[in-house]
Amino acid sequence: MKKIGFIGTGNVASEILKTDLFYDRKFYVYDIDFEKSHLFCEEFSEMNIEVCSSIKEVIFSSEIIVECASIKAVDEIFKYIEKFKPKNFIILSVGGVLKNFNSYQRLISKGYKIHIPSGAIAGCDALLAAKLSGIKSIELKTIKPLNSLISSNYIRKNKNLYKKIINSNKFLVFEGNVFDAVKNFPQNINVAATLAVLCGEPHKVKVKIVAKKNLNKNIHEVSIDAYSGKIFTRTENLPSPKNPKTSHLAALSVISLLEQILLK
Repeated sequence: MKKIGFIGTGNVASEILKTDLFYDRKFYVYDIDFEKSHLFCEEFSEMNIEVCSSIKEVIFSSEIIVECASIKAVDEIFKYIEKFKPKNFIILSVGGVLKNFNSYQRLISKGYKIHIPSGAIAGCDALLAAKLSGIKSIELKTIKPLNSLISSNYIRKNKNLYKKIINSNKFLVFEGNVFDAVKNFPQNINVAATLAVLCGEPHKVKVKIVAKKNLNKNIHEVSIDAYSGKIFTRTENLPSPKNPKTSHLAALSVISLLEQILLK
């Protein structure tokens, strides 16, 4: 029975533990907010959960490690991962993988098992196939409810931009490369990092972020131009009930990936 560790005890971890597939397993959890870890254990008091004192302890104790915390947590994971080759790592904060992209590529080439969930987008399998022919360019257009973007530091720091967005029904908040997108919207644009990491050439990924009033879903349009042809996908995802900044599908993609690993 494989032991599962969670780095971060927020919405994604809760969604996973509500799934019957994982009911009888041993779990190790860590959250930078120690009180949050214990509240998590109280919520799932009928399950076998042990609170750890560090990210390293979760990695050491578990066979499958699920990161659902932050880019900073991923930075710390990459400090230890080389010593734990047999373990499976599922990284949801893909911006952290993009930040450590050279290390990620080196470890993957050596057979380390670092898994990137499809998250809130479709067509990742087609992207990997098209990658074999060569990628010319990738463009992501994300349209999100105004309320989920307005609290970002990028918008808060720019008062003129803030006023324009507030007074518009639909507004182009950001347009640029994937590195700036992830830097300025670390909690809103994880899908951009996913595309960048999977394609293997992050500099080819361009991002547009649009805020729209009275929108009740997160929309992601992906356009891939490859030497094998063109691919276009559009997903319209309902926000997670507990975290409107992310899509419910993102948590479900982690559950699906966990199921695949456990069946091997």
